[in-house]
Amino acid sequence: AQADFLRGVAWLHSFGYEDAIDAFRAAQKLDPSFALAYWGEAMSFSQPLWFYEEVPQGRAALAKLAPTPEARIAKAKTAREQGFMRAVEALFGDGDTAKRAAAHAAVMSKVAREHPADDEAQTWYALALLATLPRGDEAVPIRRQAGEIAEKVFARNPNHPGAAHYILHAYDHPSLAARSLPAARAYAKVAPAASHALHMPAHAFLQAGFWDEAAASDEASWNASIAWAKRRGLSIASRDYHSL
Repeated sequence: AQADFLRGVAWLHSFGYEDAIDAFRAAQKLDPSFALAYWGEAMSFSQPLWFYEEVPQGRAALAKLAPTPEARIAKAKTAREQGFMRAVEALFGDGDTAKRAAAHAAVMSKVAREHPADDEAQTWYALALLATLPRGDEAVPIRRQAGEIAEKVFARNPNHPGAAHYILHAYDHPSLAARSLPAARAYAKVAPAASHALHMPAHAFLQAGFWDEAAASDEASWNASIAWAKRRGLSIASRDYHSL
């Protein structure tokens, strides 16, 4: 089940949620006891940087593994994996979106502290922090924190999709945008089939005044979304009109 699981994680890092769900469900079918495969499916129903979540679906994905949070966490094979399971249980626990996002970030902070050299622990913590951002300039300190975490991963693994991606989101602010240019130049090459990965560099290029690069990023993203919708048999409504 590992190959399907890793494919799901890769899609999830680039916000290819539908493809991620397919991959995680394929991993579950091959190994119904694989706890992190249910973690991944549940995470696919949390889309914090798009201000969207499907809480019932996330909870239902977790419930397929076991009926209670305690039982689900116990099915994870290692302490590290149990940390990820505790985090997703917090994300789909009680409370409103902001409360659950804060609880998720708190658990991921612990996982990241315990595994400082673990690319996945660090990048998922960076995303968890970004899910807690207030609006406007008040978000800058958290943006810096998340961006610096992702930059450390990017420095040792420039092909990590989450590292490049979350740098771009963290530094998507006029005071920080210049710091995201190395990630902007790398990300599209890391995940060329993901429309969102092709689009995100435009955020940095636009703020730097690199108009041709921004336009090329969005055109590539639009074309990739046409191919993606065709591959999945979806209507033209599923294309990435944001990039267009």
